[in-house]
Amino acid sequence: MTRTFPEWAYLVDESGRYWYNLPSRTRQPVAGEEASRPPARAIYAIPSRDLISFAQWVSSKDDEIIDQVVAAETEKFGFKTLEGPGKVTDWLPIEHNGTRTLVQSVSIPWPFEALTGGPTEFSDFLPHYALYPPPENAVTLWKEGDTWVAGYSRAGRWIHVQSLGESNSGPFLAGEVQLTLMELSAKDILPSIREIVVWAPYDVALHQDLETGTGLQVRFEEKPPPQPSSSAAWEFEPHEITREKLAQKSRKRAMWGVFIGLLVLALLVGAGVLHLWSMEKANERLRAKIDANQPEANVIEAAMTRWNSVSAAVDPSRSPIELFYRVSSLLPEKGFRITSFEVQENRRILLIGEASNMQSALAMKGKLEKAENLSDFEWEVTPPRPKGDLVEFTCTGTYRY
Repeated sequence: MTRTFPEWAYLVDESGRYWYNLPSRTRQPVAGEEASRPPARAIYAIPSRDLISFAQWVSSKDDEIIDQVVAAETEKFGFKTLEGPGKVTDWLPIEHNGTRTLVQSVSIPWPFEALTGGPTEFSDFLPHYALYPPPENAVTLWKEGDTWVAGYSRAGRWIHVQSLGESNSGPFLAGEVQLTLMELSAKDILPSIREIVVWAPYDVALHQDLETGTGLQVRFEEKPPPQPSSSAAWEFEPHEITREKLAQKSRKRAMWGVFIGLLVLALLVGAGVLHLWSMEKANERLRAKIDANQPEANVIEAAMTRWNSVSAAVDPSRSPIELFYRVSSLLPEKGFRITSFEVQENRRILLIGEASNMQSALAMKGKLEKAENLSDFEWEVTPPRPKGDLVEFTCTGTYRY
């Protein structure tokens, strides 16, 4: 599957950082601070000074084993690959030889100041040198800002890159290149280098110093335009980017949670309003039905009133005469007489009597409460009180039903 890149890139050369439009091959200066917003989504070209690069032979073709070897080698530089959520180490196979694999590993351990404030402006992260096709089997020198960089190629592919610092001394640059060539050659990583190519305006002194210090042919040429489509398939995502993406997902989930909560609340409120409206309509229908049946209800209510007024006379158990008989049948032969008996509103009996002594009054109270034929009444007896030589007895019985 072909990888699609944006139209803009955030590059660096001897003049510093700038925006570069890939289709038109035009550049645009960075306005203000380095962290200013790009014209559109852009490739972030990682400066070589921010990279840890090394090449090595691994005695395996298995990706998992190569991952483990690369991680162990990277940790020798004091860099932990799992200190954040992003992907900051990657490797690419350069060549296979039997069971061995020649790989280049690159790590980006440093936080990028340019990503503070708008880290999601960049869609791809590539080593700066990877955007440019290398000369065949050569050492290539160029400047990124004030820093000289040396890149080493094998069979038309970058195999190693190193930052040489800000010194413009030709002998120093030649010495650093020569030491690296010796190390790579000893490890069978660079068997043959034909020349040194300098992407810079011609400099006589630098030409002589490099040629004398390394014994290689030296030529100067213009730096070619970046070609992301032909670059190696590096995959990097700095920790800042991953954290921002995770934060955006978290905020999005939170917003969706709030939205769903508000939606559920709105549905509940709507259901409540609908229920209240339906109850109100039901009450209105019931009220209309009651109003329509009011004449019949009035007739029934009048009939019930008349019945209640005559029910005591019809029901023997509530007839005043029957009640008087039942109460008087409880009187002892001597020692108690009834002075007043009244049935009030067909529901209440008021009994007043006189007893010869307190014992007879209390005995009458007990008989009233235990009488089965008077159990429909609840009796309330006022404490008997002396009245001359007698004891006055007052009792009220209330119909229970």
